[in-house]
Parts: sequence; structure tokens; C-alpha cells
Amino acid sequence: SSWTFYPPLSVEGQPELSLDSMILGLHTVGIGSLLGAINFMVTVQNMRSTAVTLDQISMFVWTSYLTSFLLVLSVPVLAGSLLFLLLDRNFNTSFYDANKGGNPLLY
Repeated sequence: SSWTFYPPLSVEGQPELSLDSMILGLHTVGIGSLLGAINFMVTVQNMRSTAVTLDQISMFVWTSYLTSFLLVLSVPVLAGSLLFLLLDRNFNTSFYDANKGGNPLLY
């Protein structure tokens, strides 16, 4: 299934447990990244001095905050697609199987 976990190859190509373990590992990494991004956003909001307004914060803090915000938006989408892939592999659903009405382009 390669490193991309492309659904037609990952659903039928590797029936063993190793691919499921890799997908669950990606879920774990995603949870850690999500919690770290939320932690950074909350830190920027709460540790800022009351005398410093948001437009006076340095560019480094703004870019880090924006990157954390984008991470908070994108990681749940990755987690959802990995969950659908696990369901396709283990519970015979058809999210990515075109023969059963799914769409592999969703991945």
C-alpha cells in the first residue's frame, strides 16, 4: 500500500495487522499534534500581557499561532479519513470502494 495508504491498494493489498498498526500510530501522532497546537494557541492567548494588543505581538508568535490554527483545522480531517480507511479494511464498509458506491477520491 506504500506510504500513502491509498485506499484501493491498502484495503485489498495488505490484509495483515501491520497496516492497521500504522494507521493507529498516525491517529496517535495526530492527537499529539492537535493537543500541542491547542496548547500553543491557549498559551498565546493567556500569557499575553494586557498592555500588549494582538497587533503588537511579534511576527514569530503570529505565524506560530496561525500554523497552530491551521493544524487544528486539518488534523481532524486526516483523522476522519484514516477512520474511514480502518472501517473499510476491518468492517467491510464502502467509503472508498467504487464497486460498492464509495469514492476513492475522498481520500
